[in-house]
Amino acid sequence: MNKLYIVATPIGNLEDISMRALRILGEVDFILCEDTRVTAKLLDHYNINTKKISYHQHSDEKKTKEIIELLMEGKNLALVTDAGTPGISDPGGRLVAEAIKKLDSRIEVESIPGPSAVTAALSISGIPTDKFIFLGFPPHKKGRQTFLEQISNFVYPVVVYESKHRIIKFLEEIQTMNKGIEKYNKEIEVYNLNVNKKDRKEKKIPVTSVVVCRELSKMHETVYRGELESIINKIKNNQDDQKGEFVVVIGK
Repeated sequence: MNKLYIVATPIGNLEDISMRALRILGEVDFILCEDTRVTAKLLDHYNINTKKISYHQHSDEKKTKEIIELLMEGKNLALVTDAGTPGISDPGGRLVAEAIKKLDSRIEVESIPGPSAVTAALSISGIPTDKFIFLGFPPHKKGRQTFLEQISNFVYPVVVYESKHRIIKFLEEIQTMNKGIEKYNKEIEVYNLNVNKKDRKEKKIPVTSVVVCRELSKMHETVYRGELESIINKIKNNQDDQKGEFVVVIGK
């Protein structure tokens, strides 16, 4: 039975790829790439010459149909992103859903697990992670306040991706949000003193710690810990610290 492999690739360091992933990438008929130029660097590093097909968030239904047809023809395909695990904050999940819907039992969808910025950040955060919530990228504008309100209401740690263009803004928003939670909780204390037990309201859980990870597994990997205001100032005061990709772990 032909297969669609979902292959995790390094989030930075090219050594962070499994032997199984390399074998699969070398054996399949085509590799579906978020950016063929980025994937080419990985493949060239390991002398893999498999043909590449572009597949990304702007790919239309026609491209998806062409990929489904390749699977129907008996081709084995591997789906990769520029970095990390396909389907996590990228359109890979749409292709998987479409392949399962159209082909059902005629193909197997198989995971080739590996790097993920979410789990990498959590593993070094020092924040209890028995349970956590991953929210991907915050909205740029519309829905951003609702997004922050969700974070304020969650009782578990939250993991968020953020770009270099908005990292300072996001951290300042978390700072403002936490002050709002503290104010709300003080108001609830007063309120609860003046009502029956059954009418009392629950306090919100404040942010207890924030860990900001920049450029995980890369040469300039940096992890910021401590007071949120101190983290913001460190990033603000160094232009180099404002470059790269960020993962923010918000402890509750």
